[in-house]
Amino acid sequence: MSGATALRTRASDRLAEPAAPSPDDDAIRKALSLIPTTAALDLLKEQAPAELVLARVKALFPLKGSVAGRARTLRCLPTRIDHRQAPGGPANFRLLDATRPGDFLIFDAQGWPGGSVLGDMLALRAKLAGAVGVATDGVMRDLAGLEEVGLPVFAAGTFPVPSAPTLVAWEVDVPVQCGGALVLPDDWILADRDAVIVVPQRWVLDVIDGFDRFTREEQFCRSLLLAGLALRQAYPMPAALRPLFERYLADGELPSSAEVQRTLEDH
Repeated sequence: MSGATALRTRASDRLAEPAAPSPDDDAIRKALSLIPTTAALDLLKEQAPAELVLARVKALFPLKGSVAGRARTLRCLPTRIDHRQAPGGPANFRLLDATRPGDFLIFDAQGWPGGSVLGDMLALRAKLAGAVGVATDGVMRDLAGLEEVGLPVFAAGTFPVPSAPTLVAWEVDVPVQCGGALVLPDDWILADRDAVIVVPQRWVLDVIDGFDRFTREEQFCRSLLLAGLALRQAYPMPAALRPLFERYLADGELPSSAEVQRTLEDH
């Protein structure tokens, strides 16, 4: 059994509650973190990729490469005069104290812009516990402190006042929305400078397995453009060029411009 097949066997099993990190998770996280979000979405083009994007959620600080981890979720609700706290106490504290290495924390703030759901102290606790990132469709504060902590953080913006008067951290490890996207506990989260996206468990190994070929196809098309071919001749790669691409995969030989044009004319 190949390594990818072994990973696929484990990754296909949905658990009712978040599972402890495993060696397979480490391998998946490392492989996924090499993939840009745009490439992952292109590989998921048949799976309604727009539904997988946490809209308007962006990195607050410059980020090199991608960050990937298992989703751990926090659901926030509006406060009410008779419900200023969640029944079990602050759910965000419970989540942060239960964070495990490799977790990517997702805070559903319902897009509320009027109160921060993360500052430097909570970010420090998350990082020390092993979180790889925190994303919210709400806002964060303490930018200088957050930058010093060094944990990748993603939000819809910033606001200097905590959310406590307006939002209550209600429950953890439940299905949530974030930026209009459904996030389930144990989904994979992939984030970079372009976006924060959900990679559902059932498709994560399809993305990993398909990335090398996808990259080679992008290189093939880029080489054709650099050779002076028009977009319609080079990108997206016309189906007629598939045999030339397969040859390129086998021996690295790029077709000449004349060969590409002849092939397209014959079809």
